[in-house]
Amino acid sequence: MAATNFKHLVLKDVDGVAVVNFINAQLMFETSNVEEIGSELNSLISDHGYSKILLDFSNVQYLSSTMLAKLASLERHIEIAKGRLTLCRLGPILMDTFRIGHFERVFSIYDDVESAIRSF
Repeated sequence: MAATNFKHLVLKDVDGVAVVNFINAQLMFETSNVEEIGSELNSLISDHGYSKILLDFSNVQYLSSTMLAKLASLERHIEIAKGRLTLCRLGPILMDTFRIGHFERVFSIYDDVESAIRSF
């Protein structure tokens, strides 16, 4: 697969799994950034053919509700593609956000990259 340059993502292919880290995204609030990140994430499925995506949140401290909605939309797109989306390395603040919003019921969440990759 050809190298792809993203503005907000770092993509690493691990045995067909798109392992994604976020660039300069400690705070995912600004609407234009959230829209761009959402588009880049969706392009992993539509343009790059990934059906297994792992999002590593080690560089993210906060998410806006709009970004949570983008993640839920990505989950739906992955389901349509007969794939799977997993998340890992959510810090305590993010984990609380996911629990309060009951998003831990929607997403498969792992402590580390290795266990998340094994889950595929």
